[in-house]
Amino acid sequence: MQDLTQANEKYKGDALLQKSFTVDFLTKKSKLNEGEVPQYYVANSHPAIIEPEIFDLVQYEMKQRKAEGRFTSSTHPFSGKIVCGHCGGFYGSKVWHSNTPNRVLVWQCNEKHRGKDCRTPHLTERDIRRAFLAAFNEVLGNRAEIMEAYREVMEALTDTADLDAEQERLQNEGEVVMGLIRKVISDNAQKAMDQAEYERKYNGYCGRYEAARLRLAKIGELRLGRIAKRTKISLFLKELASREGLVAEFDEELWYATVDHVAVYEDKRMVFTFRDHTQVEVPADKWKAA
Repeated sequence: MQDLTQANEKYKGDALLQKSFTVDFLTKKSKLNEGEVPQYYVANSHPAIIEPEIFDLVQYEMKQRKAEGRFTSSTHPFSGKIVCGHCGGFYGSKVWHSNTPNRVLVWQCNEKHRGKDCRTPHLTERDIRRAFLAAFNEVLGNRAEIMEAYREVMEALTDTADLDAEQERLQNEGEVVMGLIRKVISDNAQKAMDQAEYERKYNGYCGRYEAARLRLAKIGELRLGRIAKRTKISLFLKELASREGLVAEFDEELWYATVDHVAVYEDKRMVFTFRDHTQVEVPADKWKAA
């Protein structure tokens, strides 16, 4: 009954039992568990390879990016992060003048090559880095106010107690219903039963089990979203607290830890949305002068 989105739960030190089960004990034939038998999620079953909070954040962001059409296997820090403010497409990297001394890597809206009348400008990596420094340093100027506000609301925004309680209730219900399914199947095999009555009971139990399974999967997604939000805010606040003065040079780790996405507009202004949902607008004249 555990949400299977956490397919690599071993990385964070947890274990999901009965991912598969034996359907024939004589031939040892096994099958992927698709709800036929209960699954059991064991937290902290072994030492984690990566921190559980970071694991959950990565899983959440992969799902979100895939759902939004910005899933990418690229390791470049700007991939999947820069959005066209005109058409909503994502910026991708292009090499201009590749066989000349003027070779340069630029970022521009991918929709320009797909027939859309997109008017946003191309940007160099230097442009993006300068704009980021201007945006982040503006946030640093409001650091005390931001940190105080989030200390007060973060727990309320990310609390999972209600979901944890419902998850436990549904897991218990799933085990009870699975027991009822097995019992009615066994009764039908061992003694004469009215088949209409058997079908009614069997289908009713299966319906209950499927409803609980679907709701449990939804709860898993909601929990993952809240945990990811908590991790995002915590990382953001941690970076704010660690900076004593203005940031003078682009830091890739700082970018990863703080930026959710950047929107680019026709007049070359960029709007940075940070992981805590703070937004900072950086006009072209501001980042060009940085």
